[in-house]
Amino acid sequence: MKALPRPSSLPMLTQQLSMPLDTPQMRGLSEAQRSAVVARLATLLMAAAGVAAKEASDDGQ
Repeated sequence: MKALPRPSSLPMLTQQLSMPLDTPQMRGLSEAQRSAVVARLATLLMAAAGVAAKEASDDGQ
């Protein structure tokens, strides 16, 4: 059985995305609209990261 290759000794570069959520467009939304936008953005980001989003159920439970 072959040995696994050694991990690279170089540090991994990470990038952080900065997304302002207090823009003039967001300030014009109602609280309910803003919550919906933020929830959709969170779902989009989780999908991009490969995380399955939990679906809301409509069965009353």
